[in-house]
Amino acid sequence: MRLLITRVMTGNKTPEFKKVEFLRIPLRLGDDVFRDGKLGAEKKEMFMMAMQAFKLIMDIHKVEHYKACATSAMREATNGKQIIKSVLKKHDLKIDIISGEKESELILRSVMEGINRKGNFINIDVGGGSTELTVIRNGKPTESVSFPVGTVRLMDDQVTDATWSKLEAWVKARTHALKEINALGTGGNISKLYRMSGAENGEFMSLSTLRSMHAKIKGMTLKDRIYQLRLNPDRADVIEYAGEIYLRIMEWGQIQGIMAPSAGLKEGIILNLYESLEAKK
Repeated sequence: MRLLITRVMTGNKTPEFKKVEFLRIPLRLGDDVFRDGKLGAEKKEMFMMAMQAFKLIMDIHKVEHYKACATSAMREATNGKQIIKSVLKKHDLKIDIISGEKESELILRSVMEGINRKGNFINIDVGGGSTELTVIRNGKPTESVSFPVGTVRLMDDQVTDATWSKLEAWVKARTHALKEINALGTGGNISKLYRMSGAENGEFMSLSTLRSMHAKIKGMTLKDRIYQLRLNPDRADVIEYAGEIYLRIMEWGQIQGIMAPSAGLKEGIILNLYESLEAKK
């Protein structure tokens, strides 16, 4: 769960979004949802506490406009809508449960803002419960999709062979006719892998580099990942699964390089909110 507060700096041709505060809480709602279909009492209580904390921080910073989005876990939780209503009633915080397609749209909005190049790409965003994919042909997005494949879901052995097969078929069908295709990776895990590889901003990390890094991490204990690689515990246990998802997609699409731009869902939400407010003016 992430809270991003930004100040919009206007006056230039394009507005600048200056980060004021960023907070990340590794709550992992999917641990309950992907196994039991709903949030248990403990996760629900922690979620309510987190939302109270977010609301207080927003109030302290005198936030004028906000947009809160819930994704994969809340989409599937049978008690998700009920919990969202409780948050609104108790903390006066409105949360929208967005579809996988809307999630893809918001991520892509941020990605397209952050890259300045033409070409063929497939944008891959791997979260805890879902993976969003968008094909970009000659610099223009053409098709997006969301699959229930994510790091927490994979770690808990909740991804079926049938789901993998559907994902493979989709990737192969959309990439086989494209030449010189590269990947744009969003999400905390690929950003970490990208930085660990030593790749410079704007460079592509090769498929072979990602493959060797994944093999190294997979062969390490959780303790070694934390103390040798300096990974946070909540990153150390899932980064192996994220690497597997990115590798499979790149291999199926015969994609030789991946870049991790400073973009993602939270940035896409900020842009979407700003543009909605401007449209109303």
